[in-house]
Formats: sequence, structure tokens, C-alpha cells
Amino acid sequence: MQFWFFQSTVTVDRNIRKLQELMQSLPTYGDQFLNMICNILKEYRDTCNSAYRGIVQIESDEKRVISATWAKDEDISRFLRSLPSWRSLQMSERQDLSKKLCSEEEIRTLNSKEALILISNLSSEAIIPQQEIITDVTQMRTIANVHESLEWFAGRLRQFCELLSARSPNSMNSIELSTRYPPVSDKSLESLKMLVKDFQDLAEICLLLLHLEVRVHCFYFLLPVAKQSNYAGPIDDLDPDSNVLKLNKDLSAMEEMLVQSLQPQKFKYIFESLGFLVSSILMSSIQYLKKINENGIKKMCRNLFAIQQNLTNITMARETDLDHARQYYELLYMNPDDVLSLIVEKGPDYSYTEYVSLFQLYQKSHPHIKPANLDTLLHKLEEVMNKTQNGSSA
Repeated sequence: MQFWFFQSTVTVDRNIRKLQELMQSLPTYGDQFLNMICNILKEYRDTCNSAYRGIVQIESDEKRVISATWAKDEDISRFLRSLPSWRSLQMSERQDLSKKLCSEEEIRTLNSKEALILISNLSSEAIIPQQEIITDVTQMRTIANVHESLEWFAGRLRQFCELLSARSPNSMNSIELSTRYPPVSDKSLESLKMLVKDFQDLAEICLLLLHLEVRVHCFYFLLPVAKQSNYAGPIDDLDPDSNVLKLNKDLSAMEEMLVQSLQPQKFKYIFESLGFLVSSILMSSIQYLKKINENGIKKMCRNLFAIQQNLTNITMARETDLDHARQYYELLYMNPDDVLSLIVEKGPDYSYTEYVSLFQLYQKSHPHIKPANLDTLLHKLEEVMNKTQNGSSA
């Protein structure tokens, strides 16, 4: 389908070019030819929307895959479009953004906010049903192709709009145009502009969907890691969790498809900051572990290392956020008092809530620590965190 879509876009573009030539050859009928162009575009827009729905809609149900629902969600879409990673893809903003590079801390804050928004949009108890993700990676290539085709097409149409706007009866532009079009009615021109916007909007939704779909796949494979696997077994399992292996295979398959279909900066946008999300998912999953022993800690660290290796191969970056998550789980080798001493000595590397989850799991995994002792530890933690935060702000 992906090649058919690109070819169909080129065919429609070619037909429109012929009508544009007729507008110049027969200027008296310029408005009629423009209406014909708009009718062709309306029909093709509907075809594109149907093709998109055919991929993201779950069978005959009106329900869509999660990424498509999120891409259309106003809050999620608005936030994602406000991020530097998205804005850098927009030609008009690249130059400005190049002068305003975000610091690492600012990027971490934005990544954290994105992760929190996505996590909050999933039911905390739910495992994502398979039918709510795109399991056929060739369909992701199709969506990528739809994006690139429609973005190119919208760009061509936008140039046409600009030329017509300059020839509009109400235009103050007196620039001599190398390609002359007859003046057209404002109504026809407005219809064309709305159609250009429709194509551009669908192109952008496709790119947002790809960005989100990769992240939904991370949730799909990683949420069961803590909920369904045993991390307190007597045997040191040398392999990562089976769901981690499946995620790595899935990410590699998506990489193979998308690297062929997207421009490099867009491919980067799809996979950028994925390490932070994976880190956030696995760190927040600590609340679902019933107990953990040294073998389990090693296994969780292997999970993180396996994903880190794979993501590094995809993004060609170190993915240090996964080091952060691995070091978090390694704190379970220490007893809580030693962790508190470490916080006093070096300051907190994690949030109060993350330390609480860590201590709670430690208590569940070591029955000799009574709930009353845990309460004492949490009280000490609160005091230490307040003291270090007050000290750093002083």
C-alpha cells in the first residue's frame, strides 16, 4: 500500500498541474479550473482519511488504537507540538530554535512531563490489549509514507496558494510573477487554503501517531514486566525478561521500517527521549513488585541494560536515563539506613516518592522489617529530603 499511496499522490499532483496550466492558458475560466482543482483535492483528502482510518481503527469498531486516540487528544497534541523536538521539524522555527538550545535539565523536565502525561492516560491497573496497538510494522511504514507524501503535497499546494494570493483582487502585492495566474475569487482561494490545511494536518497527525505508537509499544511490553514476572526466584536467570526481549525485537523491526521511510530528523524525533520513557515505566513499576531478591535485582538490571544496548544502536546515543534507572534498582542491594546516609552525603538522586517505593519494596522483601520500622524509615526519609532540599536552596 505504501508505494501505491506515494504514486497516487504524484498522480493527483500531476493532474492538478495540468489544470494549473489551463488556468494560465485560459485565464477567463480561472475560477472554474480552481474549483475543479478543489473538487479533486476534496476527493483525495477523503481517500487519505479513509486510508488512515483503515490502519488505526480497530476492525469495524469505532474505537481506534491508543496512539491514534492520543494523537487526536487536544491536551496531548498541544503539549507534543510545543516541545522543541517537534518545533525543530517545522522549517520556520528551525533557525530560531538553533539559537535557543535547551539545557540537559530543561530537556529532562520536558521528557518527564511527556512521560507523566502518557502514563496518566493509561489505566494504572490495565495491561494494554493487543488490538489497541499496531502489530504489523509494515503499517507503520505506510503511515510514514502517508506523512512524507502528504507533507510534500501540502508544500506544493501551499506554493500554489501563495501565487494565487499574490494575484488576488484584494492583494496589495505588486511583485511581477514569473508564472502568471489569473485573479480568482476569495471564496475559491479560501477553499483551497482549507484543503491545504487538511492535508498538512493529516501529515502531522501521522507523524505524531508514529511518535506515540513507539511509546505505546513500550507500555505494552514493559507494563507486564513487573506485574507478571517473578523477581524473587531462587535461580539467577541470566536472560532478561521475555517481554523485554520482545520489546527489543519490536523496536528493531520498527527502526528497520521507519529508517527507510522517514527523513533523518523525523526518524530521530520518533525515537528521541525513548530511553527516558522506558526508565520511567520500569522505575514506576517497582510498586507492582511483590518482593525482590538479589537475583531479581540482577534480572531487572539486565532488563535495563538490554534495552539500553538496543536503543543505543537505534539512536546512536548513550541513553543515560537507563543508567539512572539501573542505579535506582541497585539501591536495593543496600539497606534503607545506608540509602539514607547516601542521601545525606551526596544529596538525593531520586524523588521522595521513588525512595518511598524503594523502601516499601525492601520491607516486603525482608519480612524482619516490621511495618512500624518502615514508618520510622519513611519519617527519617522525609526529614532527610527536607533538610537536603532546604540546604540546596539556602
